[in-house]
Amino acid sequence: MYVFLAYVSSHTQNNADHHTDVFCKDRLIVRRGQPFTINLSMKSDMSKLSVATLIAETGLHPSVSSGTRVSMDVNGEPQSSGWSAALSQHGKDISLTVCASPKAPIGKYRLILSEPSVLLFNPWCADDTVYIEKEEEQEEYVMSQDGIIFRGAANYIQSCPWNFGQFESGILNVCLKILNKSLQYKKDPDKDVSQRGDPMYVTRVLSAMINSNDDSGVLAGKWGECYSGGVAPTSWTGSVEILRQWSDCNCASVRYGQCWVFAGVGCTVARALGIPCRVITNFESAHDSNGDLKIESYVNENGQRVKENYHCWLESWMKRPDLKPGYDGWQASDPTPQEQSEGVMCCGPVPVKAIKGGDLTCKYDAAFVYAEVNADHIVKCRLTDGRVVDIVNKVQIGQKISTKRIGLDDREDITHLYKHREGEVLHACIPQLVMKQQLSAVVLHHAAHCGHVFLFCAKSISIGNVPGCTNTMQCHCSQAMSPLLAVLRVPMEHTYNSYSALLCTGCQLLVTAQLTDIGRCGRMMEKRVVILEDPEITIQILRQPRVGQQSCAKLSMRNPVPEVLGKCRFTIEGPNLTHGETLSRTIPNVEPGKEARAKIYFRPTRSGQHKLMVDLYSKKLGHVKAYTNLNVSKAEG
Repeated sequence: MYVFLAYVSSHTQNNADHHTDVFCKDRLIVRRGQPFTINLSMKSDMSKLSVATLIAETGLHPSVSSGTRVSMDVNGEPQSSGWSAALSQHGKDISLTVCASPKAPIGKYRLILSEPSVLLFNPWCADDTVYIEKEEEQEEYVMSQDGIIFRGAANYIQSCPWNFGQFESGILNVCLKILNKSLQYKKDPDKDVSQRGDPMYVTRVLSAMINSNDDSGVLAGKWGECYSGGVAPTSWTGSVEILRQWSDCNCASVRYGQCWVFAGVGCTVARALGIPCRVITNFESAHDSNGDLKIESYVNENGQRVKENYHCWLESWMKRPDLKPGYDGWQASDPTPQEQSEGVMCCGPVPVKAIKGGDLTCKYDAAFVYAEVNADHIVKCRLTDGRVVDIVNKVQIGQKISTKRIGLDDREDITHLYKHREGEVLHACIPQLVMKQQLSAVVLHHAAHCGHVFLFCAKSISIGNVPGCTNTMQCHCSQAMSPLLAVLRVPMEHTYNSYSALLCTGCQLLVTAQLTDIGRCGRMMEKRVVILEDPEITIQILRQPRVGQQSCAKLSMRNPVPEVLGKCRFTIEGPNLTHGETLSRTIPNVEPGKEARAKIYFRPTRSGQHKLMVDLYSKKLGHVKAYTNLNVSKAEG
C-alpha cells in the first residue's frame, strides 16, 4: 500500500534533541541509539494503519545480512537497544517515532515515506561505543567548532588557533564523501558500509583518507621551503576551506599540509561524524622507521641538521571490544603520512593506555606510537675523513605532550597518560642506552623576539675527574676544569642580520653546541630550538557582535624588523562568524616601526562564544597568527 504525503514536518526539534541543529535545521540529522519523531500528513483521510512497516537502509547495495538494511514493524514502543519504530495516527496526521540501533552503521539513510537522512555516532547514548559521560567533555570534544593546536618547541610552546568548523554548511556531506572515497569502499562497498558502525574502523579509514598517499585523500603533505603549486601549511587557519576545496575540485588533494594541519582536518571530520576527538602535540617527537625503538640522527662535524621538534596526532574516545579489557577510552591515531600500516599510509587507532603500558603488539601500530614518545636517541656524527662516531645526546624523546584544556584556551599536559614518570618503572623489553655524560646545555638569556638581538651561551659542566670544555660556533676554549665541579660559559650574540633569512620558514633556529675533547677523542652535543616570538596583532571589535548584524574587526600590527614588509594581507575566519569563509584585506607596504592596519567586516550567524582567527601574511615574516574570543548576542526581536 502506498501512502501519499501532504508534507513532512520541520526537523528543528529532532536536530536540537540530537545535538545536530548546528549542522542545519532543514535536514534530518540524528544520532544512533536515541529516538526521533517525524510528523506526516496524508492527502486524504484513511482508516487507522494497524499494520505498517518501516525500512531503513544505507549504502549502494543494502542487505539485511550486512546490517545495512533493516525492516521493522511500527506498532510498538521505540527501544534504544535496537532498531524500532512506533506510529500514532490522528485522522490525516501521523507521528512516526524511530530509534536506530546504537551499533548501526553511520551515514546517509533512506527511510520509506521520508527524505534521505543521516545517522551519526552518539556520544550522549550510554549504549553507543563512543559514549563519553561528562557533559563538559561532550561539549569540548564533539560540539566545539574551534580550538587550540600547540606548536613550537618544548621550551617555548605556542598556541595556534584552529577553526574546526564541523557544523558549517556542507561540511557533513564532505565528511561522508571522504568515507565513500576510501580504498575500502572502492574495494567492497557493502562490506565497508556494514563496518561503519564501528568507530575504530571509521577512525582507521579516516587516518588514511586525510592524507593523499594511497587514495583520493584530502591533503598532500610537504616539508620544505618551496610550496609551488599550493600554499604553505602555515597559511591555513582552519579545516573548512580545505575540505570544501577538496570536494569542489573533484576530490583532488589540497596542497599543502603538515602534521598540525592533518590533525586539525582529521579532528573536524571525526567530530562531524560524532566521534569525540582532540588534537595532541608531542614535543621532541621521534620517528622510528625500522621498529627498533632507536632514533638515529646524522650530523656533520658542525652539528648541522634540520629536525622537526614536535608532532601532532589525534585522540578519539571509544570502547575497544576487540581488545582485552582495560583499553577503552582515548585512542591515538595519526593522519600525517609517515609509515605504512597493513600496506596503507595510516596509523592507529591504538589505546593510549597500551602506549603507557608498553604493550607494543596492541592494535594498531602501538610500537610506532610508543617510539614517538619513548625511543632512545642516538646522534651519529660523520667526520670529514668518512668515519661515523656516536655522540652522546641527553635530549629526552616525548616531552610536554599537550592538548587544549576543557572549556579554556590553556594547555593541558597529558604526558603522564603516555609514559611513566622518570624512575617509576623500567621497561625490560626496551633497550636502554647508557648515557655516558650529561654535561652540556644551551641557555637562552631572554626571550628571542623577532627583529631583536638575543644572546645565548653554551656551557659545559665537569663532574668528578672528567674535565670539560666548551666549543660554540667559532669560539674555542681549551681551559681545563677542576676535578670536582666547574662551569664554563661562552656567550654568543645573534643580530637580526644573522637570522633574517630564516624568518619566513617558521621563525625557528636550531642552536647546536658540540663539545670535542681532542685528547680523548670524545664528543658531546646539546641542541636548543629557539622560537622567534611573533609580533603581536591587536584585535579590536568596534561594536557588540550580534546575530544577523554587521560587525567590524579593527586589526593592527607594528613592523618589528628593519625592513619594509611587502605583499601584506590580513585574513579572518571563525565558526558562525564568517559563513565558513575566509575574509581578506590587502594592505600597502609597511615601513620599519610602522603599523599594518585593516578593518574587516563580518556578520555572525549564531549566538554564543566563538573564536575569531586572524592571520597577517607578509613576504618577510610569513604568517603571523592571533585570535580573540567573541560573545555573540542573539538577534534583536
